[in-house]
Amino acid sequence: MKKKIIFIQSFKFLDFHYKQYEIENLRKYFEVECHDLTLIKNKKIEFHYRYLKNNFKIEKFSNFKLWEKKIFENLDKYNDNLIIFFLHFPTTFFELNIYWKLIRKKTNVCVFSFNNMIALNQNQNLNIYEIISYKIIRLLTRPKQIINHKKISLINFVLKRISKYVYPKYIFVNSKKDYLINKKSWINSKVLRFHSWDGSQFINFRKKKNSNKKKIATYVSAFSLKSVSDSANYNTIRKENSKKVLKSLNNFFNYLEKNLSFKIKIAKHPREEDNLNSPIYKNKKRFASKYLTSKLIYDSNLVITTMSTAISFAALFKKPILFIITNEHYKNISLIQYTKNISNYFKSDLINIDLKKNFKINLNLSNYTSSKYKNFKKDYLVYEKFKNLSNSQLLIKLLK
Repeated sequence: MKKKIIFIQSFKFLDFHYKQYEIENLRKYFEVECHDLTLIKNKKIEFHYRYLKNNFKIEKFSNFKLWEKKIFENLDKYNDNLIIFFLHFPTTFFELNIYWKLIRKKTNVCVFSFNNMIALNQNQNLNIYEIISYKIIRLLTRPKQIINHKKISLINFVLKRISKYVYPKYIFVNSKKDYLINKKSWINSKVLRFHSWDGSQFINFRKKKNSNKKKIATYVSAFSLKSVSDSANYNTIRKENSKKVLKSLNNFFNYLEKNLSFKIKIAKHPREEDNLNSPIYKNKKRFASKYLTSKLIYDSNLVITTMSTAISFAALFKKPILFIITNEHYKNISLIQYTKNISNYFKSDLINIDLKKNFKINLNLSNYTSSKYKNFKKDYLVYEKFKNLSNSQLLIKLLK
């Protein structure tokens, strides 16, 4: 009997994730199912994502009991040939319940505990008054998110307390730090270090010499006119006004094109709608794609972003990053704080494009930034031991 893998994710399972997890490669050797549990947590989530359709088959569950029934029907059919991939540790108590039941039945439970971005202290360089102010503003502007984070912290506490008795067969991590922590915490699980998903894509990437002599800047998009944010998980809306941000971006890109001779290309966010109606696409004159982020960054002289995990490709391909914010972004205090911290970590330029009129763009990498990129790659993105094998190849070799 062919083994079967079930991917379980409790946040929106997009086509982007299907590609990111290299599922097509795994399907050559395993039967594969993808389970999206978002509807169990939030009955209104499909309303928020009504503009976006899945091209790949993703099974969506709106009822906890139906999902439980489906899981255990598979277990009865496949027995030891069933492999459960939790794409994160349980974040809800119903997930925790199924996780516990599966492990009790000695099911092949695996957990991906990936951390794609550098862990930074959000309170770094803040005095006590600024820290208090930051926490109060977050509490007032994002109460649902904070409550949810506290609930997840409680579940993590429970998981750690029972880790000697209830533990997955495998825990997959990408960062060096998480590998050492999990090795110590989960003594009965096999903790294995893989690449980040972007690092895995980098391994498969085929480099081609770029013949385009014009300066290219790739903007890693955060959203478009209609696309939702993580706030949709809590039935709240994005704090920033999308139209205002996109207008500022378009003005900035116009400046780069007219005054500094840049050609602007755009790596669309996975949650963006499939059309090109956003003003930054300039009536389709600026190339934009949702699934060519690595190639766009590879072919670029500059990567522009407010904040995105895709800056990993900038580090991997050794491209300078320009972090940009607008006046409107200050409504999202967490984003502003993290963007300031990460730009400072890499010593990359950070500008408010609403305040400045004459921009000087640095296309050179300092030795300091290059060193930080190298550490980022080594500690988070690519595990040198398996530098010639992608994550799907590692999983096939381990589980086939």
